Order: sequence, then structure tokens, then C-alpha cells
Amino acid sequence: MTPTPWSRRINIGEMLLALGTVVFGVLIIWQTTLIRLTPAYSMVGPRVIPYIVGAGLVIVGAWLAYEALTGRAPVGSTDSEDADPTLPTDWRTVGLLVLALIAYLFLIEPAGFIIASATLFVGAAFAMGSRRTARDIAIGIVMATVLYIGFNRGLGLSLPAGILEGIV
Repeated sequence: MTPTPWSRRINIGEMLLALGTVVFGVLIIWQTTLIRLTPAYSMVGPRVIPYIVGAGLVIVGAWLAYEALTGRAPVGSTDSEDADPTLPTDWRTVGLLVLALIAYLFLIEPAGFIIASATLFVGAAFAMGSRRTARDIAIGIVMATVLYIGFNRGLGLSLPAGILEGIV
């Protein structure tokens, strides 16, 4: 007997990914509505690209949910990637990455881009298994500083300096 979409088990991980993608897209669209428009903008203003990104995420998330519910989600094979698709999700790593992102969220304004980004890099490296903390801190600081200077001076964008205001 061939399983129908409703008689087979739904992969919780696939559904969580789909739901998270849709929610993230909706949040982007909602936050985009809060972007202030001035009369100086023509038809293509600062809201266009975020609307496209948000709508794209909602569509992709809905598609992922449909594939998970109907059993059409692609199944990994040993030839598909370097990782072993038969292994379960490493929730510890996922949790540590989420904590690093939450720390970034709370650090970006008060501590500034460089410190928040270096902290994110160190946290992500630790979550992925690196135990060379001094090296990770050095790499994180150098990368974040180069990006900060590139965006601020090269592109004229204003990233938060935080506690390093006046130093960089």
C-alpha cells in the first residue's frame, strides 16, 4: 500500500524549517512597512528589495511546507554532500548557533558592529567544534574590523561603532 500524504509521518525538522522561513519572511515584510518614506523617493524606494526578499522567503517556506506534507521533499544520499544524511540533527550545535545569533542581536547596538560580529564568529566557531579560542577571537576581530571599515568608509554606510566610537 502506498502511503498517502496524511498517513505517513511528517518530518518535524522540515516543518520547523518551513515555518521558520515563513515567519522570518513575514517579519521582514512587517518591518519593511515601518521604513519611513520621504517625498524624494521615486517609484523604487528603500522598501522594494526588502519586500522582494520577504515575499521570496514566504514563498520558499510555503513550498518547503508543501513538500514536507506531501512527502516530496528531497532525500539526501551519500553522493549529495560531504555530511552523512543518515545522522540525526545535532541540536547542541543548532542551539549554540541560535545563542550566538541572539547574543549578536543584543550586542550590535551597545557594543557595536566589530565586537558583536567578532563575538558571533567566536560563538559560531565554538558551536562548530573549534576549541582554538585565541585564534578564533583574532580572526573574528580582524574580519569584523575589515568589514566595518569597508562598509563605513568604502560604501558610506553607517554601522554602529558602539563602545569603540571615536576609535575606529
